[in-house]
Amino acid sequence: MDSEKLKSIYNDIVGKKQEHIILDYDALFNISEYENIFTLNEMLESISECGLDNDMLTALFKVNPDRDEVLEAIENGTFDIINVDEVSSGWNVSLDREEVFGMVLNEEGYNNLFSQSIPEEMIDYMDFSQIYTCLSINDGWQSVDVNGITYLVRF
Repeated sequence: MDSEKLKSIYNDIVGKKQEHIILDYDALFNISEYENIFTLNEMLESISECGLDNDMLTALFKVNPDRDEVLEAIENGTFDIINVDEVSSGWNVSLDREEVFGMVLNEEGYNNLFSQSIPEEMIDYMDFSQIYTCLSINDGWQSVDVNGITYLVRF
């Protein structure tokens, strides 16, 4: 919301130079009861300008609930997020979730366990669930479900 509009609404409801308390909120992160509403508004404006949809933002905050760390990662681009369902559409649905995660990470170029990419003729012999386990431990990949969509996220 425009900051001037917010000030006008705030002053109409609370009054000029009056204190407020936040008792209830619907946000992806924790908000203190004495949080500055105008600072929150500025922060939410910067989040809305980052280009991520609401589900992706929810996934980031589910993986890391620390608002400042997530905002810093968004500003600096120091995170990765992959829509697993989008990448794996059309694949065999009988695969184990972790196997699919390993295959998605490999498909998207995040498999750094080998010095070279896996040759096509070797794909069927790979244990992709183990690849995901190693990448989740070594690189911090985590899976998170948001509104029926699975994401892989790392900071």
